[in-house]
Order: sequence, then structure tokens, then C-alpha cells
Amino acid sequence: MPNTNTPGLLQTGVIAALIAGTLDALAAVFILAGGQLVVFQYISSAVMGKESAYGGGTPTILLGLFFHYIIAASFTLFFFLIYPRIAFLRKNAGVVAFLYGIFIFILMNRIVVPLTLIHVNPFNWFNAVKNCAILITCVALPIVLARYWYENKRKPA
Repeated sequence: MPNTNTPGLLQTGVIAALIAGTLDALAAVFILAGGQLVVFQYISSAVMGKESAYGGGTPTILLGLFFHYIIAASFTLFFFLIYPRIAFLRKNAGVVAFLYGIFIFILMNRIVVPLTLIHVNPFNWFNAVKNCAILITCVALPIVLARYWYENKRKPA
């Protein structure tokens, strides 16, 4: 009989998105931005433009933080939806998280960011590896592990 105390898939997804978003936000602030919240103004600049976002103070920081969590929730939702449909995703969590982190990096940097008002910087291998490592460990791994945890808790003991 399945464990009836297990949180539902929606609750698991919300928690996973919050964990992934928080870990990624902390990495962005402390690893990429040297402890500065300006990283969230950078995110706001995607819709507001550089001058408006960087000159907007706390409201643009909060807007960037909001967008940041929406993006984390979107990648969580996407993974949770494709998980039951692709058998490979149910194999090795580490490999899946590695590949999903790289997928997130490519999607964000080659499709999403170029569609915004953010200036796209030239490709840099060092920054790409650093950003992929953050996405793999802080975003993809918590999302993948949460989905695995949910499936394993539902199985009979």
C-alpha cells in the first residue's frame, strides 16, 4: 500500500521549485555577484531595460527575484511533466541532473535571454562551466531528486 503521508506531487513540485530557486539565487548573489543583489536588477532588465532596472532600487530587485522564482518553477514544472513520459529520466539521478542542468543553460542562454532586453555577452568557456555547475547543483539536482523522492515514497514499503 502506498504511503498516505507523502506530500502530493503539487506540494513536492512547489517545494522543489522553492529550494532550486533559493539555492540558485544564493549562488547568483554570492558566487556570481560578489554578495550584491544587483543580480536581480540584471534579471529585471530583461523586461525593463538596463537603465530602468538598475535605477529602480528595491522594487526592481524584488521584481527580478520574482522572475527568478517563476523561472525556477517553470523548469520544475517542465521536468515533473516530462518525467513519467521519458524512461531515461528515471535512471541515474546524477546523470539526469547533469544533463538537465546543461539543458537549462543552453535554453536560457541561447533562446530565452536573447529574446529579452538583456545584452548578450560573447561566449566565455570559464563562465559557461561555472554557470553550468551552478545550474546542475543548485537547480537541476534538487528538482530531479524531489521528483525521484516523490516516486519512491509512493511505492509500497
